[in-house]
This record gives sequence, structure tokens and C-alpha cells, in this order.
Amino acid sequence: MGNHDTIDQWRNEYYYKLRDCKKAMMDDCALSQAYNSNTLKKFMEQLIGTHGLENVSLLLSNTIREAPWDKRYSSKVKAWANRYPEIQPASAEEKEPLRIFALNLYEHPAILNQAARIAMQKEKELSQSKPKEQAR
Repeated sequence: MGNHDTIDQWRNEYYYKLRDCKKAMMDDCALSQAYNSNTLKKFMEQLIGTHGLENVSLLLSNTIREAPWDKRYSSKVKAWANRYPEIQPASAEEKEPLRIFALNLYEHPAILNQAARIAMQKEKELSQSKPKEQAR
């Protein structure tokens, strides 16, 4: 297996991880149901525990960044979203150059804004616990 095959394999695995994370957020309107039942924080903690903070944050940030004109996202959330890299689309030679858009979260901005705030809080908690661990 050549280096090119390894890169393609990694890219596909990464895409499928993100797609599975999105599926967990969107299937059966899970994100909006959690928001409407006031269990969004618990839902997000479970989602982060299963799929990882990086994947959850990457999906949220890329979706939020798609609508810079939307005032329903807070300025803090927009600034947070801009810190994350864009999910890179497949190269032009590939069969599915637009599959990247399959990773957008189609949810109301108020729900995504609140979900992003929870992810931001989790990042803050993790960054504060790292210095304590390093001091040991």
C-alpha cells in the first residue's frame, strides 16, 4: 500500500467519523429534542464522550461559519467557530467533491449557538484541568 492509499484511507476514516458524529446529532432530531426538553447539556456531554470534543466542535464551528451574516449566533460563538479549521473538501479528481456539505448541521441557529456554548465551556474546563495535571 503506497503513501497515497494511506492518505486516502485516513481521509475517508476521518470523514466517516465526522459523519457518524453528525448522525448522532441529527438522527430523530436528537439535538433539537434535547434542546426542547432542557437536556441539551447532558446530550452534548454524552456526544462529546462518544465522538470526542474535537469532532463535535469541528462540525459545529464549520456550520456556524457558513452563516457569518446570521445574527442569531453570538459574537463569542462566531469568534470561537473561526478558531477551528475548515473541513477540507475532497480534491477535484475525486468522485464526491461536494460530500463536505453532507457534514453541515441543519438545525436552528439558536440550538447550534447553545450547543457551541456548551462545547466552549467543555474546552475551558479541559484547559483548566491540564495545568493542574502538569503540576503533579
